[in-house]
Amino acid sequence: MKRHLLVAALGAALQSQSTAQSQSPQMLDTMVVSASGIPENIATLPYDVVTLRPEDLAAQQIADLRTALAEAPGVVIANSGATGSQSSIFIRGANSDQTLFVVDGVRLNTPSDPYSNFLGADGLLGLDRLEVLLGPQSTVYGSSAAGGVVVLETAHGEGAPSGELAAEAGSFHTVNAEAASSGAVSGFDYSASAARETTDNDRDYNKYSAWNYSARLEDQVAPWLLAGATVRGVASHYEEPGATPTDFPDYGVIVSDTELVTGYVEANAGSAFRSRVTAAWDQDQYSFDDGSSFDFYQYRNTRRVAQWQNTWQPVDAFQLIAGLDGEWADYWATGSDFTDRLLAAYALSSWKPVAGLELTAGVRRDDYSVEGGATTGRGGASYRIEPTGTKFRASVGTGFEAPTPGDRFGTPPYTLPNPDVQPERSTGWDAGVDQRWDAAKTTFGATVFGNRFRDLLQYEIEDYTTFAGEEINVDRATTRGFELSAQSDPTPMISTRLAYTYLSAYDDLTGERLQRRPRHVFDGSVIFKPTRELSAGLGVHMVADNFDGLDGPAPFGGYTTVRIFARCQIVRSFAIQARVENLLNRQYEEVAGYPALPRGFFGGFEWRP
Repeated sequence: MKRHLLVAALGAALQSQSTAQSQSPQMLDTMVVSASGIPENIATLPYDVVTLRPEDLAAQQIADLRTALAEAPGVVIANSGATGSQSSIFIRGANSDQTLFVVDGVRLNTPSDPYSNFLGADGLLGLDRLEVLLGPQSTVYGSSAAGGVVVLETAHGEGAPSGELAAEAGSFHTVNAEAASSGAVSGFDYSASAARETTDNDRDYNKYSAWNYSARLEDQVAPWLLAGATVRGVASHYEEPGATPTDFPDYGVIVSDTELVTGYVEANAGSAFRSRVTAAWDQDQYSFDDGSSFDFYQYRNTRRVAQWQNTWQPVDAFQLIAGLDGEWADYWATGSDFTDRLLAAYALSSWKPVAGLELTAGVRRDDYSVEGGATTGRGGASYRIEPTGTKFRASVGTGFEAPTPGDRFGTPPYTLPNPDVQPERSTGWDAGVDQRWDAAKTTFGATVFGNRFRDLLQYEIEDYTTFAGEEINVDRATTRGFELSAQSDPTPMISTRLAYTYLSAYDDLTGERLQRRPRHVFDGSVIFKPTRELSAGLGVHMVADNFDGLDGPAPFGGYTTVRIFARCQIVRSFAIQARVENLLNRQYEEVAGYPALPRGFFGGFEWRP
């Protein structure tokens, strides 16, 4: 059977087993792929994984990636302005470039190629899976995963062909349109989607437009062999007005284009061994132009990727995963031209010596031809008490962030070469408890965590006439805190979700707080379904005690936003919906100098022929 069908079958089997043990209503165990790259039961994992189900996000009328990720505990999203602006993600206080995006099994961002434009522009159409793995994960994914990993997987198709059309319009001259189709034809499973978004936003010279598209094609060539391919891309155009205190209208235009194509073959030798080979081509192009030759910048990063992962499970209590990763990257930018190669090998194991107990360990070695290399490891343990639905878990791991070729060889005229620059490194730990009450269809989680970062890169000016300098390893930082999360569906009429994070993040050398790491972040929502055809709800997002500023870091206050939404299923195939963003019309900034949007009204329809 195909991979996604195997996941569904395993989940159903787990639910059936649990139902046999009790006459109370049971909840389906969630399968995740982010912890090791293969489907695993989250109920036994020692790692802290957050799953954001596309159907739950759709019920809240959340259609963009950055708003969805803001729902996860431990995650802070900092948007540099309105819709389409560049965005950063801070996981448990780690730097924004220490978060890795993995799309269809392939690392999307690299040290030379940030994710900020992709995060600001990407939508949720055509996704099967959205997961956030918290804490250092370089042992599985390599560089840029010291803070955590965001996993996106393009939707699979099965069953009779079906389609969907949706459109929305509203404030700020916003217009969105989406189309999707999936199913099985002539033995091939397929899915395809496309979306177009345009808006003027609220400031002058701040228009935004983007295309999002995705597709997957799969075929069960033989009972033991699966083959498939995916395509995913984002093309955006954004007018950047700059920070509000500046007096330069029409500050610049950002054009960004990200494309990822993968092909994969998976072979199964019974239930004990599985081997998967993936090849991918990834290209990210970016340009910034303010209309002058002085402030024109562009880059293009093209990567070819090859991955080989093998899973061996001779007995139910033991599993070994081992693999090889290779990347060949060509990076060109205004004034720079680099070629880099990556070879990596890793091994992960899990052992269940007694019922309810799982122990995991792993090690990985990455070697870049330009940036150097690093060895990382991780381990974890979990113990699940089945009768009470309680799981205790703890993990520790190391991470790293490779320097860019520009850090090592320089990017004239501003960055001078420093061949001795080393990767940033980190050590992180967490411990927590997860509780599930099947009768009330409620889950609760609590986690404490800590991270130590060392050899952090800092730009040091050497010539104050030209402001030329070099990247050096000087900084150290510590972050710690705790996370709380809860989700409850006590009746078919009510669904609630809560997430809270407390974070303390400091520079060890100066004693100052780290920028854009608020101490308190709360996100919650409630959905009411009085009838099968009607639903309504509200969401609340609160940030308190932030630290940022245009003239240097300083206390930055906080904000609370409220959104409301409603949906009516007119007939089986046609529904209308409406929402209000920033209901209280708060004036606030997530990044100093870049105001967020005021109150906005939006309405649309969805048609499933």
